[in-house]
Amino acid sequence: MRRFRRYALVSALTLVVAGTALFGFGEFWSLGAISQHPFWLYKSIVLVRDAVTGIDAKNVGLPEGFAPVADRGTALLYRENCAPCHGGPGVAPEDFALGMMPVPPPLAGIAGERSAKEIFWFIRNGLKMSGMPAWEGRLSRAEMLDLTAFVEALPTLTPADYRRLIGELEAAPRQDGAGETSIIADTSAADAERGRLLMRLHACRSCHEIPGLVGANVHVGPDLSEAGSRRYIAGVLKNTPQNMVRWIIDPPAVDPLTAMPDLGVTPAQAADMAAYLYQLAPPPNSRAGKDERDQGQEVEDRGR
Repeated sequence: MRRFRRYALVSALTLVVAGTALFGFGEFWSLGAISQHPFWLYKSIVLVRDAVTGIDAKNVGLPEGFAPVADRGTALLYRENCAPCHGGPGVAPEDFALGMMPVPPPLAGIAGERSAKEIFWFIRNGLKMSGMPAWEGRLSRAEMLDLTAFVEALPTLTPADYRRLIGELEAAPRQDGAGETSIIADTSAADAERGRLLMRLHACRSCHEIPGLVGANVHVGPDLSEAGSRRYIAGVLKNTPQNMVRWIIDPPAVDPLTAMPDLGVTPAQAADMAAYLYQLAPPPNSRAGKDERDQGQEVEDRGR
């Protein structure tokens, strides 16, 4: 009996210590959506989620000959039920979705990573504690299949294709984005740490890999770890703080063909975001950037 009590006490103490450690290191004391999950906790949740849903989705039955479809009917169904949270090619999610934790991912990337059965499973069942609703009982099975087919087709759609399908008129041709910017922002007062927070609250991490921000392994937009050190922004603008601000504020004004949407970022916010990108990688014309290039050239010369 004494041995049993001893084992019970040790087990109870172990659970208390483990639970306390999980609570502390998992930052469960900070439940606000303004703070992100610790990296290890996020990856653990994703690992369990994908394992469980992957097994469950194997039981989903799809019609024979099921294939991706992008037509006006499926596009309008997507715009009505999915785009408010997930956005579309060149179209940002609604403001309320940008501050969610976790951020609803762009579905063009999801389509390249998940099977049609898994996509249908998420549409029908939703996902607890994620903001993803279950559409079972509110959409017919045929409509959920149409949504699945459209999501599967998303990677093949350009922003112009998407707008054409949902019936929005094309905007008038813009001027060449390589010209001088008319947006003037006070970059001297920019705060890089505030920029990091703003990039998370505007869901930049849902499309881009960004050091310091936790999120899924995405393959929608380019990795931003070296965005600040590139000679050109979007391939057309010389890399200067003012041009970086201009690009962040209104990407389609710089490149009408870009899939990056206008997120309603103010000049002051864009200056903070630019400061964070330059903190990750100094601009090419800065002293730090030149020193890094010189060091890289020196290493390359030694290797010859």
